[in-house]
Amino acid sequence: MTTKGSFKRKLSHKKYHSLSRGLMSAILGGTLLVTVGNVYRAVNFSGQQQLISLPSTSFASQQYQPIQFGNTDNLARQDFAQIDALAKQLNYSGSSVQELADLLAKNAPTEADKARIIYAWITQHISYDVAAFHEALNNNNYPDINPAKVLRDRTTICSGYSNLYQALAEAMNLKAAIITGYAKGATPVNDVRFQDVNHAWNSVSIDGAWYLLDTTFGAGAVQDDQFTFEYNPDYFATSPQRFLNNHYPQDQGWQLLERPYTRAEFDNLPYISALFYRLGLAISSHSNYQITTANRLDIQLKAPRNIVAIAELKQNNLELTDTILVNRQGENIIISVAPPSAGTYDLTIFAKQKDDLEQYGEVIKYQIQATNSAAELPKVYGHFYQHQVSLIEPLSADLTPNWSTYFNLVVPEAVDVQVVDLTTQQWTPLNGYGDYFYGNVAVKFGKTAVIAQFPGDDRYWQLVEYQAGNAVSQ
Repeated sequence: MTTKGSFKRKLSHKKYHSLSRGLMSAILGGTLLVTVGNVYRAVNFSGQQQLISLPSTSFASQQYQPIQFGNTDNLARQDFAQIDALAKQLNYSGSSVQELADLLAKNAPTEADKARIIYAWITQHISYDVAAFHEALNNNNYPDINPAKVLRDRTTICSGYSNLYQALAEAMNLKAAIITGYAKGATPVNDVRFQDVNHAWNSVSIDGAWYLLDTTFGAGAVQDDQFTFEYNPDYFATSPQRFLNNHYPQDQGWQLLERPYTRAEFDNLPYISALFYRLGLAISSHSNYQITTANRLDIQLKAPRNIVAIAELKQNNLELTDTILVNRQGENIIISVAPPSAGTYDLTIFAKQKDDLEQYGEVIKYQIQATNSAAELPKVYGHFYQHQVSLIEPLSADLTPNWSTYFNLVVPEAVDVQVVDLTTQQWTPLNGYGDYFYGNVAVKFGKTAVIAQFPGDDRYWQLVEYQAGNAVSQ
């Protein structure tokens, strides 16, 4: 089964096999699969960053009762492109909160504009202080997070970001609160110091209604101890339900939900990134982070037709092969998981737009508790995902030798699909009906591949590989 790399930038040798009659050619190329998240330690999901909390003034939600919840959908329809550009171009070099607030206010006539331009300026001008994070994490030595100091240094950690946002909002006559709580993936899970609080973010009142935001998450990415600005507007006025995927406030009132979640409910939500929503994905089957299974597991996500996905399964931080199969079925993507034995596994799903040549980004993560082993899944090659093939059967990597096996799969746009005995090089065509290809094939000992030809290309590309009986070296 093809796999992608770990959470950090690295090559994944996702193979593209081309075949011509009588022989298999060499691999024509590989795909660079890169995920850029904003988590420092493991780059766990796109849109997050390694953080640590500092003592900050806490703003109890009771002070603002009754709290009116903002309409995030209406706010999301506003075009803030000009505001974002103006914020980026405003290169203020001083350390006065009021001076900067006055400059920003000149370009922000409405409360929504003011709230956004503060977010856009901070996230595009204040870097994350990796050295200060390490010093705080390892030595309990916290930096000065006074807003004037943050402006002077142009770098800080999460509490500095949230303190500066609140100070600028107040200077621009906006109500804003600093919220402390727990952010998933922000600090080591076994560090008892950060089990309840490890992060700080904000809420801001716009036209009498309250919205959530996180300038730390919106600022950029840390990779190999280096911060890179990477403006992410997804953490401005995020819907409360989405925000709760990775933020749990100490004060439940700042969840901005009619029915607040308990900490246990929060802990059992899947790890979902901002990219998940940006790509238009939705959970169709499993809404809990922890999943128990006694056999093969199928996780279903609703996904637009232009979205492709891959996945990886790890145990004890080691990536496993031949355990994942990702199928496209209409408006859904099905991720089949076959744990090789009983135990605990980490499943990460990555996605991107089909025509995006850059990278797959992490979108959702689950933990799987297997109580038994599942049959190994067949190996899948790059063109399987590139052409959004759906394998209906057989779904086991091991075929019965000297037996007629029924093959059934959907290969969009394929001109021809064949089953090839890789030992004898015998080709058997499958029947075609539109994008559906099917038929019985007499399988012999050794390896068997399903290959396909696509318009404008004389070559056949390997999609799937099986094994019948003992492995035969090729």
